[in-house]
Amino acid sequence: MRVAAAAVVAMLAFGPGAAFAQTEEPRFMLSLNTAFEPGDEEFTVDGHFTLYAWGGRITVSGRSATGALLDMGVAARVTGRFTLGLSGHRGASADEATVTGQAPHPIFFNRPRSFSVTVPETKRIEQALHFSAGALVQLTEKLDVHIYGGPSQFRFSQQVVGEVVVAEAGGAFTSVNVTPTIVARKRNVWGGHIGADFSYPVAQIGNGDFRLGAFMRYAQASSEFQVVSNTVSTKVGGVQMGVGVRVRF
Repeated sequence: MRVAAAAVVAMLAFGPGAAFAQTEEPRFMLSLNTAFEPGDEEFTVDGHFTLYAWGGRITVSGRSATGALLDMGVAARVTGRFTLGLSGHRGASADEATVTGQAPHPIFFNRPRSFSVTVPETKRIEQALHFSAGALVQLTEKLDVHIYGGPSQFRFSQQVVGEVVVAEAGGAFTSVNVTPTIVARKRNVWGGHIGADFSYPVAQIGNGDFRLGAFMRYAQASSEFQVVSNTVSTKVGGVQMGVGVRVRF
């Protein structure tokens, strides 16, 4: 992140002919994008429970990802080629979780009953606000890039297995019923972002224009959530890529 920020500063400071003609260009910029955040995380936690005053073992495995995003933003030139802006994104996904383990036998010592249960959907929701400072750089006669960066506030909700209830399935003591309780862990954390937004005008709108665009952004923060009685570290955000429309006026 620091190396990328230094590269942006150098480009803005020393790039020849980079600025727009300020008296001719629109001041405000709106964007709407569909985007994607690749990558996922897998986690496995081990725990214990008590049944018939004996200890049982339990393992919870899961996966968290974000996937598709909706992204929108607004920015304004404040002086020269430099801008201030606010943007936000939201994404959601659902992945399986697996609960496995061994339950002690009520009569026989060292004869545990194995079990395995799949939770079909554990949802993850990620949303963030990005506070940006940046600059416009002209690449060709029409194509330009908006380079920006700054702090980001992330809010995410991760559904996890919060508790597991193990009970007998019948009087033969050959199997057990396992009931996972799903809870949503929510956190607000701060991170940072840096990105580049390319746009190309396709239609004139008064003194402004309508554009097609594409962006790439790296936005991330670190957090954690609890699964049963264990704490799992997680990364929120990541590399984000998208395409959409732009309006300048």
